[in-house]
Amino acid sequence: MRPLCPIKPPSFSTPFPVRLPNRLTRTCLRWILCLSIVVPCIAGAETRPENMVYLRTIDQGIEQDIRYASAHNFTGHPLDGYAAGECLLSLDAAKALARVQTALRAQGYGLKVFDCYRPSRAVTDMGRFALVPGDPRKAEFYPRVDKQDFWRLGYVARVSNHSKGSTVDLTLTGPDALSVDSWTPSAGQVDCTAAYGQRWRDGALDMGTGFDCFDERAHTDNPTISAAARDNRQKLSRAMEKEGFSGYSKEWWHFTYSGEGSPKNVMDFPITPLGTRDALDTANQLIVVTTKNWTDIQGTAQRYERQGKTFRKYESPFPVVVGKSGLAWGKGLSSVEQREGPVKREGDGKAPAGVFKLGTAFGYDGTADTKLPYLALTSTIECVDDSHSARYNELVDGATVSKDWNSSERMRRDDDMYRKGIFIEHNTPASPASGSCIFFHIWRGPTSPTLGCTAMDPADIARLFNWLDPRRSPLLVQMPEAEYEQIRESWDLPER
Repeated sequence: MRPLCPIKPPSFSTPFPVRLPNRLTRTCLRWILCLSIVVPCIAGAETRPENMVYLRTIDQGIEQDIRYASAHNFTGHPLDGYAAGECLLSLDAAKALARVQTALRAQGYGLKVFDCYRPSRAVTDMGRFALVPGDPRKAEFYPRVDKQDFWRLGYVARVSNHSKGSTVDLTLTGPDALSVDSWTPSAGQVDCTAAYGQRWRDGALDMGTGFDCFDERAHTDNPTISAAARDNRQKLSRAMEKEGFSGYSKEWWHFTYSGEGSPKNVMDFPITPLGTRDALDTANQLIVVTTKNWTDIQGTAQRYERQGKTFRKYESPFPVVVGKSGLAWGKGLSSVEQREGPVKREGDGKAPAGVFKLGTAFGYDGTADTKLPYLALTSTIECVDDSHSARYNELVDGATVSKDWNSSERMRRDDDMYRKGIFIEHNTPASPASGSCIFFHIWRGPTSPTLGCTAMDPADIARLFNWLDPRRSPLLVQMPEAEYEQIRESWDLPER
């Protein structure tokens, strides 16, 4: 049901007088009359609630193109409240979306999000846009619609579910998608209903229209789109509905999560860049690995479990070995403040330092006693270390995936090193030449370094298999002792 009034009346801060059409004048009066009803619903206008998380801390593999943080949207300017291009959602919605991504990945597809939590000030910004002259992006986003009719036609809400933290705008990616274009303000405008190969290339499959296309062809069940586009919409809708999301009939990209824990109130805190603390605040399991210095090949690992706002040690520490050239700052959950020290590169023999998520467990056995997703290794599974490949830093089955790489590591080895292993999500999503195929795995021995992984005794990795639980958002924190002590207090990390 379309809301009846906005968060607050629009702010007329333009340096010139604005003459409103009669219909808009009446609309503004309705906005003002209902303001006293809506304001009590606004919660935490400036502070991010604890249950609102950055999607990157839950699933880095979901692509993000947050349009309202740039000028590539129907207003032609970044919206108020978008200080960073980051997706934030309620914790339960983010975890549900990660489950959708996992299911789609198994079928060869994936997700890309365009918008998630939207501050209420951004909704008001959209309202202002309809009241002032100018249509800078009309030719692309609403070529057949008058912007004064956005609300009447249901393309923009006066109170948006996005501001409640469990609504997401997204699309479907896959192997048949055209390559993504890099947008600049000078980019030409093409009608969002144009043929798939002609309109803006967002890196997604053909969904019948582009994102934020204010046109009947964007209605979820519109019969005039191609059979391929209908199939892609249905594939996306089925995957989302299976995890508790419901769609919106007028926007194929719009879904709302209605499971337990969904926020009920409108929020107005600004979207700011992700910090390392945000990732650590959501973790309930930590593995902390430290070495004596940047070049040492031996280290110590200690497990921790969250107890309230702090972490407590879990069982005893155990020895590990790292890269043959020691450690270097890696590409983890967020940008690590690099005071001094090397930076991880492909083939440098260094294990990554920083904060990292843990991904798929793998091994030689058909099944494993672990809560982590598990991949049984076959002779055709490999990890791609060719920076030029679209599969760089991914585990792939070479028998079923079209090969575009010149180098990779065979995962089913003649020794026991990968009999049990866990993918460390360094450089995920991958940047060329920043390092690939980093794992926990079994060591050759306590004095034998790796080519960049972190290795340990078979009994210790078996304990990790049993202990790690993806529902508890486990993280690896790995770096030299001095660097750990320098950042420990600011990141609220436990004492060693």
